Amino acid sequence: MLSLEARVGAFVLAGLSLIAMAVFLLGDYTFEKRYTIYATFTDVASLSKDAPVKLSGVEVGKVRGLLLEDHHAKVVAAVRKGVDIYNDAEFSIGSTGIIGSKFLQIDQGRASAGTMPAGAVVRGVDPVSIEKSLTKALGKFETLLDGFTKEGPDGVLVDNLRDTVAHVRDLSANLNDLIESSKPKLEKAMDRTDDITRKLDDLLAKSNLMMAGLSTDKGAVGSLLHDEKVKADVKETIASVKEAAGTAKDIFGRITQFKVYWNYDWRYEHLVRTSRVDVGLKISPREGRYYYIGGSNLVNISDEKRGAHMDYARPNQADALLGWETGPLDFAAGVIRSGGGVRATLTPFHKAPLLGRLSVTAQGYDFGRNRTIQGRKFTKPQYDFGILAKLHEYVSLGARVEDAYEVPRYQTWAKVMFEDKDIAYLFGMAGFGAAGSKGRSKK
Repeated sequence: MLSLEARVGAFVLAGLSLIAMAVFLLGDYTFEKRYTIYATFTDVASLSKDAPVKLSGVEVGKVRGLLLEDHHAKVVAAVRKGVDIYNDAEFSIGSTGIIGSKFLQIDQGRASAGTMPAGAVVRGVDPVSIEKSLTKALGKFETLLDGFTKEGPDGVLVDNLRDTVAHVRDLSANLNDLIESSKPKLEKAMDRTDDITRKLDDLLAKSNLMMAGLSTDKGAVGSLLHDEKVKADVKETIASVKEAAGTAKDIFGRITQFKVYWNYDWRYEHLVRTSRVDVGLKISPREGRYYYIGGSNLVNISDEKRGAHMDYARPNQADALLGWETGPLDFAAGVIRSGGGVRATLTPFHKAPLLGRLSVTAQGYDFGRNRTIQGRKFTKPQYDFGILAKLHEYVSLGARVEDAYEVPRYQTWAKVMFEDKDIAYLFGMAGFGAAGSKGRSKK
């Protein structure tokens, strides 16, 4: 049996072993070989010691210290041995969310720039303070709202809207000239179609009487058509006349059935300090169904990019969608920014007078994305989310985040949509002509 001294010694040794193990685990010690990289910032935005170091979203090390040198913050990063970082890589402070934990983010550069050696000191991209960003965003939002009032200063949105309205007015003027020049002929054609319709109605009324007489063999006509073959031919002819009359009425109704809307989206991206514009036409041939064609991320050559972060958005893309509207849901599928995708807008309280102005939007596209933009590899589809409040019949304001699962970009959003009855009239006439040509006899 062990003596008291031996048992006390064994107990003390076990306790010291447990304490050493706890210190090893809690202190995050590792036998993994690592090398050190230093990154300097003006502000590290609450980055803490032992925070992760991520390369293209993958954890490759830890932050081992934070120093203050020459009024700058110096981050000591321990990177796993065997992980190469290229000399033109970009260092920044990342976050798992708007109020989430911070980490040191490394956006990989190009292999042709060479590999960064151990002990290298790089200048990081200073983070944008959430408080400052919100303050600036609110200031810009107020400026944007002032731009819609007579007292407010003219801003970029107002200038863009004025240019757009000027172009629309020119287009409408040309369309009005076209309509005025063709109006006499159109009115004559409409009068003629009304006359044809009246004659068709008279013919149908007489045909009903004739059909009633065909069921008996009384009278000269009845006796003449007592032959079953002659009777069948006459019935088939009258049925064709009825079908033609119904088709004619349907064709005439298409002239006023079309609705066409101009859509103008202006988005300001705060991180890279640039604006983006989407312009398109929403064409609705009948209620609950529409087609949308337009362009996205149209380049504004007068816009100066002053942001420190890279701009990963692809400019000058095309949209072509087939959509359905039913109650609170607006769903569309087709081409979004030159890639296949779907889009949905939900107005959950669409019957409420005030909350019915609030909508949420989401879209996903470019599902097979596998490309490199600005030295960064993109493999996930692009998903965009937003919220929109309708302030006026034509104007809505809101906010959105684009590419939420790759490089989230937060934006202030303004939408202008208004109906153009002149273009709708032209589409109706085109539909009338196309449908009418189907019923013409071929010579």
